[in-house]
Amino acid sequence: MKNKESVKVRVFRCTPENGEDTGHYEEYNIPYEAGMTVLTALDYIYEHIDRSLSFYYSCRIGKCLGCFVDVDGKPVLACTTLLKDGMTIGPHKKHKLIKDVVVDFREN
Repeated sequence: MKNKESVKVRVFRCTPENGEDTGHYEEYNIPYEAGMTVLTALDYIYEHIDRSLSFYYSCRIGKCLGCFVDVDGKPVLACTTLLKDGMTIGPHKKHKLIKDVVVDFREN
């Protein structure tokens, strides 16, 4: 990845199955290229910084709706939302948390 600049993002981390009942945000500094999405950033963090990060996606084009996350408190699709410096990425709050930013969409 050829980078001219970098951005900082904060990502929610929590593992309820290990008894963790409250989570925390971790800050990551990642290389930035024009056109990057929130999903691209999560994928970069997983591939290059922290292999324990859990997130979900399927289609990458906004059709499956599996990558819903909250960005700065608003629900968005990670695959279609452009990345900006200083974003806070968390789980979609209306669903049961599975781990990090992965939620169970079957339950409300």
